[in-house]
Amino acid sequence: MANLINPGHDILEVGQNRMELVDFRLFRTDEEGEEREGIYGINVAKVIEIIKMPEDISETPNTSEFVEGMFNLRGYVVPLVNLPKWMGIIEPEELDRKNFKVIITEFNRIKVGFIVHETTKIRRVSWDDISAPELSSVSSVDSKVTGIIKVENDELLLLLDFESIVDELGFYNKENREIDLERDEFGGNRTVLVIDDSSSARKIVNSALIKEGFKTVLAENGKAALDIVYEDKYKIDAIICDVEMPVMDGYTFTKTLKSDDKYKNIPVIMHSSLSGVENSDKGMRAGADYYVVKFDPVEFIGTIKKVL
Repeated sequence: MANLINPGHDILEVGQNRMELVDFRLFRTDEEGEEREGIYGINVAKVIEIIKMPEDISETPNTSEFVEGMFNLRGYVVPLVNLPKWMGIIEPEELDRKNFKVIITEFNRIKVGFIVHETTKIRRVSWDDISAPELSSVSSVDSKVTGIIKVENDELLLLLDFESIVDELGFYNKENREIDLERDEFGGNRTVLVIDDSSSARKIVNSALIKEGFKTVLAENGKAALDIVYEDKYKIDAIICDVEMPVMDGYTFTKTLKSDDKYKNIPVIMHSSLSGVENSDKGMRAGADYYVVKFDPVEFIGTIKKVL
C-alpha cells in the first residue's frame, strides 16, 4: 500500500531557503545490548512514495552485498538497498521485517528503494537550521552525512547523502567513465565555481571540468559560495550549483545572486539530483540559466559549452 509523498505541486515557494523532509528511523543494538533509535531524513523532493516491504524480491548476482535484489513497482524494476546493513547496524532481534518500510526514491534519473525500519512524519525545516557535520559528532558513516538538525528533546536528525551511497554501490560507474569521451580541453582560462555539499558530487564535477581545461573554485553551500563571489578574488565565468545544501540552498543562492546587478550576468547552471519538470521549473524561476540533472556527462559538458 503506497503512501504517495510528492504529489507534484509547489508546497514551498522558491527562494525561501526551506525544505520538507521525510523523517525515518533505524533501530540498533549497542555494545551494551541496549536498543537505540537513530533519526534520519531525506528530502521529500527525492521521494516518490513509501511502501511496505515487497514480498517478491528477485536476487541479482554480481551486485553489492547491500543490494537485496530487484522488485517490480508498477512496471519499473527497482533495486532494493538494505540501508541498515549498509550502515553496519546490528538490528534488534524483535524487529519484524514484515513491518519495515521501503522509501522509493528517484534522483539522477534512477529509481532506488531503500529499506528502513520506520517512517514517522514529514518535517518542514529551514536550511539555516541544518549544520554541517563534524567528524567527531556522528557515527562511522559520517562521510555520508551532509547535515545535522536538532529536533525534539535535543535529539539529532541526520541527513544522509543518498547520491553518494548510490554512487558507492556502483550505479553511476558507467556514466562516470563516459566523461573521458567528452574531453577536448574546451575550458581554456575560464573559472567555474562549483557549489555542492556532497563531496562525491564535487569530486565528479570537478574532475569533469578539469579534464575540459577549466579552472575551478569549490564551495560546500550557497552562503560560502556567495562569500567567494562577493570577495571578487576570482573572475567567475560560470557557476554550477546544487539545489539541496545546508545553510543556504541552491534556489536561494541563485535568487540572491541574480538580484545583484553586479553579478546577475554570471550564468548559473543548476545541477541537481532532483529530476522532473517541477524541479527544473523551480530552478528557472529562481533565475538559473539552465537546469541539468546529475550526472549525465554528455549533457553536462554540452551545457557548459552552450553557456560559454
